[in-house]
Amino acid sequence: MMKIKKRVFWFLIILISIPTLAFCQDDLQEKTKKLEDSIRLMLYNERPYFEVVNYGANRIEMKDSTSLDNFFEALDRLQNQNKTQENTQVKILHIGDSHVQADFFTGKMRRLFQEDKRFGDAGRGFIFPYSAAKTNNPFDYKTRYTGAWTSQKMVSNKNQSQWGISGINVETTNPKSTITLEPIKNNGRNPTKIEKVRIYYPILNEKLFEAVIIAPTNEIKSQKMNPDGYLEVVFSVPQTSVSIGLDKTDEIQTHFILQGISLETNDKGILYHAVGINGAETRHYLRCEDFETQLQSIQPDLVVISLGTNDAYPSRFDDIAYKGNLSKIMTQIRNTNPNISILLTSPNDTYRYKKYANHNTQKAEQRLQELMREKNVALWNFYQIMGGFKSITAWQKAGLGQRDRIHLSQTGYNLQGDLFYEAINEQYQKWIEKNRPK
Repeated sequence: MMKIKKRVFWFLIILISIPTLAFCQDDLQEKTKKLEDSIRLMLYNERPYFEVVNYGANRIEMKDSTSLDNFFEALDRLQNQNKTQENTQVKILHIGDSHVQADFFTGKMRRLFQEDKRFGDAGRGFIFPYSAAKTNNPFDYKTRYTGAWTSQKMVSNKNQSQWGISGINVETTNPKSTITLEPIKNNGRNPTKIEKVRIYYPILNEKLFEAVIIAPTNEIKSQKMNPDGYLEVVFSVPQTSVSIGLDKTDEIQTHFILQGISLETNDKGILYHAVGINGAETRHYLRCEDFETQLQSIQPDLVVISLGTNDAYPSRFDDIAYKGNLSKIMTQIRNTNPNISILLTSPNDTYRYKKYANHNTQKAEQRLQELMREKNVALWNFYQIMGGFKSITAWQKAGLGQRDRIHLSQTGYNLQGDLFYEAINEQYQKWIEKNRPK
């Protein structure tokens, strides 16, 4: 059906693009554009067409067509699970910087995956109490806290801590301190129920207070300390929020370090974890001592890496080091599972200080292309989809980019999510056609 729609679409576009004597060229182009939008909406029920987008570049690039097999096999199992089987969950981990911390882009991806009737919703996934760290929090949950909490960020050379995959910790020396996380309605979408929670912290450190869940005893089904560095609590009654308290059980305990929380359900579906820190570069993730351990606990079927904006921002960009750092991160990922699918995304076009076009993003893109060919990973080239060099100015004029010429607007991030999901879904459909029994 999809192939038929595409053929009809391009046939109609060819027809309406034939020049006639009735219109001047400009008038013809304007009428053609309006008709293109109408046809897209009619055939695909898509958003309006944006001239600034290079739609022809919106695809997943791979040297080897098997690069995403692990992920697509997991999606296929989830899609075809029958009612007698144990609930299947497909887990995606998306690593990034400020483009990910705000969760506009990744939030759109989570929503598209989880609202797709083929897959389902397995929970909010990994979150962090950013408000307690005095930085911007995603809009789909609230953070409340008591007591004094200080933040430790991997991006600060002055900070030293035992970081996990989030690259940010909050710490307290007061055993009476608490943190509450409450998923809320966002963009018309109701929050997902909470049936299971994981609290990530260095549990083997004897000097730390112990984490406890503040909830009625009869609503807690089980609790287990996992040596991979988290407390897992399963609820007998679905929760609408999670409150974390602390317990000082020994005099040698002096403080507590919170690395993150995962909110999950017991349902089948997609868990889309997103971790990102403002200002993050590839080198910063190499400071995270518990990166591999927590990756092992999550067991993602797909890891998406969206890094490069901050690496490529300085005028003196070491693209060789950028490539080397990404290679080290991918080695850590595959140390936990050699078959994990890895999908790189190129950074968007940027300007330095709002006025200097940034050639370095082209260099970053080239290094990503090399890694795609050398490491058997996939690549989504958002830089080219935007239009390449200096394209951020056109995106800004179209209301898709912010004035800093680094970040996208919320509309722009939503569009980015739509495009990324379409590219993944198209590649998944190709995989199905090739691998499913006829």
